[in-house]
Amino acid sequence: MRIRPVTPDDHAAILTLAESAGIGMTSLPADADVLHDKIKKGVESFTHQSPTGDESFLFVLEDPNSDEVVGTTGIKSHIGRNQPFYSYRLNTITQQCRDLDILSKHQILNVTNDLTDASEIGSLFLKPQYRRDRLGRLLSLCRFMFIAAHPHYFADQVIAEMRGMHDRDGNSPFYNSIARHFFEMKFAQADYYNATRGNQFINDLMPKYPIYVSLLPKSARDVIGQPHPQSEPARIMLENEGFKWNGYIDVFDGGPTLQADTARLRTITQSKIGTITAIDDGITAEKYMISNERFDRFACCAGRLLADDQNQLTITPNIARLLAVDIGDTLRYIPHQTI
Repeated sequence: MRIRPVTPDDHAAILTLAESAGIGMTSLPADADVLHDKIKKGVESFTHQSPTGDESFLFVLEDPNSDEVVGTTGIKSHIGRNQPFYSYRLNTITQQCRDLDILSKHQILNVTNDLTDASEIGSLFLKPQYRRDRLGRLLSLCRFMFIAAHPHYFADQVIAEMRGMHDRDGNSPFYNSIARHFFEMKFAQADYYNATRGNQFINDLMPKYPIYVSLLPKSARDVIGQPHPQSEPARIMLENEGFKWNGYIDVFDGGPTLQADTARLRTITQSKIGTITAIDDGITAEKYMISNERFDRFACCAGRLLADDQNQLTITPNIARLLAVDIGDTLRYIPHQTI
């Protein structure tokens, strides 16, 4: 399996993936025109010889045996520059009445643009039949291999929005308790509108005043900062990378927005760079996540690799083919079992 940059020819396959992703996948909407523009933006981003701050890199996971695209993943270099990026921030206020000897603490939600200019990872989806052999982890963590190779395109902070709680019919208790009163549409409709037409309507209609959590129904309070069960493995994996939840949540479903210092991400700090000195089909070696150091022809896969004390590398012909590398080229690698 190989991860590579998106191409225009991937449109039909990505649309099929988006149609199976379901409600709440705002970074991969099942809209042919929107996906066309998203792919076009991704292709253009890989042509930027120097950062513009507006890159949106999109990658696909490809089965080399069939050339089938079975997954997607992406990185936005800087969010909030072309359109505002909204979040709720969960804070606590304390009030005290000495005459009544009452100390009152309340959590409140404030609409913020605090995360503007951060890098964002998203667009992660993998066909169910390929959710094996750590392919989901490879698809997620390859983004940090790309960031490590080209850090000047990205911000000092990176975020990840986790899908929040909603049922199979698209009912979100958090959305129904707040946003639906102002948007006057169901969660699935608002989510799709946000994904396909932008978020200006949030600025136009969302309440600007703080919301006291204690005034919300229990069903809404209970899901604040809680990821959807299907997103729980991704949350754990990202926390192992160095992400934390600092009280920011999605304004629609209340799912947590995780944050990390880019330079401290585990894959970035623990990966190594070596030079290919041999290509040998007969090696018995440890399995690694491996990527080339290229920009427009970036590629990443998992495979066997031998590294000596001077980071001189021996790889298999299959790895050389998947990554389009040869003797003398450099690779970034990290032990596969650690991911």
